[in-house]
Amino acid sequence: MRINAFADVCLRAVMLLSAAPEGDLLTSRDIADGIGTPYNHVSKAIARLRTLGLVDITRGRSGGVTLSQAGRHATVGWLLRQLDDRADVVDCESAAGGCPLNHRCSLRAALRRAREAFYSELDDLVISELPRTEQMGPVFVTLHTRKSA
Repeated sequence: MRINAFADVCLRAVMLLSAAPEGDLLTSRDIADGIGTPYNHVSKAIARLRTLGLVDITRGRSGGVTLSQAGRHATVGWLLRQLDDRADVVDCESAAGGCPLNHRCSLRAALRRAREAFYSELDDLVISELPRTEQMGPVFVTLHTRKSA
């Protein structure tokens, strides 16, 4: 199973925010620099994470983004389910129309079950528990928000 690029950006943003010191606000630009992703992609990800209730945004000159309480408890499996908008894992439509094998196709059902098994395996991974100090310390030094541990 493969996650899409948008889900990857969202996961990395939540990981970075969860490692930030309590009360620190990170700008979208800080997050983009910290996770090595273009600013416009991060802005879209932050907007979606806000819709999901995972981040709080403070507007203005000294504003920024922090992880909400819900964001501190969100799991990888839950977030990936929210971000996966595909009806099916495979696209059974062709230029000529639907798949001739589509009637009572057992492959589509098996692939849906496999996708759910993939997400279920990630349901115990709380995103905010994933970052380690030795992993995130250099990122925050680069962003000039705190010293490396």
